[in-house]
Amino acid sequence: MLFKMLFIGYLFGIRSKRRLIEEIRVNVAYRWFVGLSLTDPVPHSTTFSQNRRRSFNGTTIFQEVFDEIVLQAIRHGLIDGKELFTDSTFLKANGNKGKFVHKKVTSSTQAYLKELYEAIDQDREAHGKKPFKKRPNISK
Repeated sequence: MLFKMLFIGYLFGIRSKRRLIEEIRVNVAYRWFVGLSLTDPVPHSTTFSQNRRRSFNGTTIFQEVFDEIVLQAIRHGLIDGKELFTDSTFLKANGNKGKFVHKKVTSSTQAYLKELYEAIDQDREAHGKKPFKKRPNISK
């Protein structure tokens, strides 16, 4: 269930664990995907983050399983693994429409996890708490 929850966060660019828990709480499709009925409680955000932080401490298994879930979604055509839209804000660009360069941008799941942990630390700091001391093996 927790891997599926993290997968939802990855797919839909939800960087905050509390926001992810709230989205799963109110979104019927998300609840169905993670295996919750309409009356089942959603795991508390601390359960979600502590399990992620403690259960796989000192191993890369969490990252490997998460990467495999993403790769299977790509193989089955659920996602293309090429683009991630994080904002729908329209900005007027000051650019020449006749001159542009196509670039392929790759982003790993580890980059998502790094941003997620940074958001957790910012939230903890905002609430007067210390950041977590140990981190799973993610690239900085």
